[in-house]
Amino acid sequence: MERLPILAIVAAAVQRYRQLFPDLMRVIALPALAHAVILYVWFRLTANQKPLFLLLWVAQGFLMTLAAHSCHRVILLGPESVPPLGSSGTAARDWRFLCTAVALFVTISLLQLLGNMAIFIPLSALAPNTAPANSDLAVTLTWLTFLPALYVTCRYAVCLPAAAVDRRLLASQAWQLTQGHGLRLLLLVGIAPWLFHLVQRWLASSFSIDADYIVAANLLFWLFLPLEIALLSVCYQRLSRAAA
Repeated sequence: MERLPILAIVAAAVQRYRQLFPDLMRVIALPALAHAVILYVWFRLTANQKPLFLLLWVAQGFLMTLAAHSCHRVILLGPESVPPLGSSGTAARDWRFLCTAVALFVTISLLQLLGNMAIFIPLSALAPNTAPANSDLAVTLTWLTFLPALYVTCRYAVCLPAAAVDRRLLASQAWQLTQGHGLRLLLLVGIAPWLFHLVQRWLASSFSIDADYIVAANLLFWLFLPLEIALLSVCYQRLSRAAA
């Protein structure tokens, strides 16, 4: 079985990102603008207001999910498959994609929680003062528990582009489809976005004023997001063709 070619997938994702850049920016423009408004409210009004904080956090996730849905369709089906302003969140397809994204979020959160419990509860019992919450050891252990959770989630992540193109892909089918490709999916779909995030922070750090940093970081996030989506779209497309 041929493994996913990492360099070829990166090249294909970059090519589609460049070719479809105007259309990708068009379909994420409205979510990006709404996200900017939420950030403004977030930093001005959420202090000591947990209900508002939670509401804005959910709204952020909803906007990013809609943007991801639009990008998947543009990349896999073409610009004509998406309304001029992107997915509106009113179609049944939009909500199927949203439910899939929520399921993935719950999966990675539960797996990381279980991993943390498996390590930190015995460690706290045996050596209560060994790993304070902010210590380097605690951070390292947290990352070690996060990677297996991220690996499993990357295996199931192909359900997202499948839902975007109206294909029903069960969890068992996604696991079978990605069999033997887990580590490469981890690199392409899990580690690559984290590297993009580091680049975003590095570029935004050139602004010394907090407000400028937030604006730059937000702008870079939305510029990189379609490229991250393209990596997952290309992986799904190659796996689907190989399985056909």
